Amino acid sequence: MRSVHPSHRLADERGTSLVELLAAMAIMSIVVVVLGTTLASIQRAAMKQDDLGRMNDQARLALQQIDHEMRSGNVLYDPDLENGADADAIVSCTGCEPGYTMRIYTQANASTRTLSSPTGYVCVLWQIDTDQRLLTRAWPPEQPEDASPWRVVAEGVVNRDLGAPAFALDTDPLKGGRTIDIAFSVNADLQHQPDQTMTLQAAYTGRNTSYGYPVSVCQDTPT
Repeated sequence: MRSVHPSHRLADERGTSLVELLAAMAIMSIVVVVLGTTLASIQRAAMKQDDLGRMNDQARLALQQIDHEMRSGNVLYDPDLENGADADAIVSCTGCEPGYTMRIYTQANASTRTLSSPTGYVCVLWQIDTDQRLLTRAWPPEQPEDASPWRVVAEGVVNRDLGAPAFALDTDPLKGGRTIDIAFSVNADLQHQPDQTMTLQAAYTGRNTSYGYPVSVCQDTPT
């Protein structure tokens, strides 16, 4: 039988050197950092998609509410006149801007049923503010002092950041000033992911003034 010299046996049984251990630890650290960064990036992307989906759902629900108010509406105010620069402009809420504000004289509905309105009608105001929020409030006709507080209906509505008006009176003469075109641009992170912007569009028609309702009923907005 072949014998093994003791020095050879000791050489075969020696452990990992300090250099080898440090190299292995460095490689493992790089792997952990890369893996952690990748997982964090995937998690952030998933969270942004969830936020975008939630905001998209909010905007769709807002369109459904506006649809109900418009179909029950008797007076539609031109969104371009809200705090506008034209001679026909009307004084609107503080911070409200033309194209980002809409006013309707409508029958009471689920969103405004807490108001006491002897006529059964209410004035409803919508606006997109500088914090990318879609807000609404309502008040009894000619009683703006009894208005409800602003209520946040949707977030991440970036129309004002994009310079894209959200509300516009349809200029088609065949529609008789009874149709409002709506386009909500939604993005959960416009600064870093502008290509993720989604736009929801709709066109709703109301009864307008042909039924004899005075346009002055919602002329004054709450302070």
